[in-house]
Amino acid sequence: MAGADDTKLGGGSLSQRVQQGEKLRPPERDGAEHTRRLRDGTAWRDFCRSLERTGEFLLEADGPDDDRTRAEGFRYLLGMTTLGIRQALELSDRDYPTFTRIEDPWVKWGAENADNHYLHAEIRSDRTYRIRGERNTCLSFLVEVKEGFMHLGDVRNFATLSAEDLAVEPDGTFEILVSRDQQEGNWLPLHPDATQIVIRQYFYDWETNEAARFTIECVDTLGESPEPSDPEAVGRMLDGAGHFVEMTTKFWAEWMPQMRAEHTPGELAPARSFVGGADDIRYGNDTFELAPDEALLIETDVPDARFWHYQLCNSWFVTMDYANRVNSINGAQAHIDPDGRFRCVIAHADPGSPNWLDTGGERVGMIQYRYIWTKDSPQPTIERVPFDEVWSRLPDGTPRVSAEERRRQVAIRQRAIARRFRG
Repeated sequence: MAGADDTKLGGGSLSQRVQQGEKLRPPERDGAEHTRRLRDGTAWRDFCRSLERTGEFLLEADGPDDDRTRAEGFRYLLGMTTLGIRQALELSDRDYPTFTRIEDPWVKWGAENADNHYLHAEIRSDRTYRIRGERNTCLSFLVEVKEGFMHLGDVRNFATLSAEDLAVEPDGTFEILVSRDQQEGNWLPLHPDATQIVIRQYFYDWETNEAARFTIECVDTLGESPEPSDPEAVGRMLDGAGHFVEMTTKFWAEWMPQMRAEHTPGELAPARSFVGGADDIRYGNDTFELAPDEALLIETDVPDARFWHYQLCNSWFVTMDYANRVNSINGAQAHIDPDGRFRCVIAHADPGSPNWLDTGGERVGMIQYRYIWTKDSPQPTIERVPFDEVWSRLPDGTPRVSAEERRRQVAIRQRAIARRFRG
């Protein structure tokens, strides 16, 4: 009988296995087996066991051993469970697709971009789909046709359209056809191995940028009704949900110990492209450890990029609370010094400097920066300094941010996130 042991891990970390070309898949089952497993309760029990195994992994993971880190880990798992179930219910029928959020301030994984809004739909490569949208005022967006989730071994990106590539009507609306056969107008080709459409929206001015709107329909099934759920379909949902939660949680959490092992004190890893990431993005990822009386000072030339930012993540490769704390800074929000350089301070307490990244008290975490649509890739420097010496390391004339100004910054973020994800 196929059971819980079918998804046991082995042979190195998940990221190493993916880099070696392995596809991380749930067990292969035919329709009769799915039906039997649902009828006798095995499918449900295995789904629950996958969550139990993931919780045990979080308890035993290589990282800080304190109550806060453990609490963040289980909050992470609650979000992943929510997403796994949501995907199973909303995305399981590729003939009747819908866009759903795959990351937001409440469900986080894989160090998502605090300046992004992500949408996801599952598709079949032998169908034709129509995406309708309203452009609105976000900085830009990418519509990508992908093989699947890179952390499950599906690393290929097949086609991309940006907002700037589209023919948009005077009222801001547009349509995109997605199919194997070429179409007139806005068109995305479907590779035979494609299974996903992912949309990344970019927000630069959090006070004014409004999210674009998207819907998707399958042209081939429009007006028809899907078949009711059956035991085979629901069995596949349970297998897929449990597998996604377990593999996703473990894959990204395993990255943090690897980064800590590769970290060079006094340096930041250079920005580079990652297999499975968007083609136009360079990512810089490195770890930090910071005592209460210390600060980290990052300094760099400003990239010749349409979008760039810095942000902090916790020990689970998850962004911090960017809605209620200033722990991310993008190029539109950043203060640039008169010499043309960007300097930011990472600290537990507010130093009053314009580019402060608030750790929220996290002693250990990750520094991440992105250059998108960039012509260069400047290498930042990082220096550990006593907290009370921060101002002596900043240029003369650096403006001071008052407590009231900082409250206004946080209020802008809170309102922006409410609009982006609740509107």
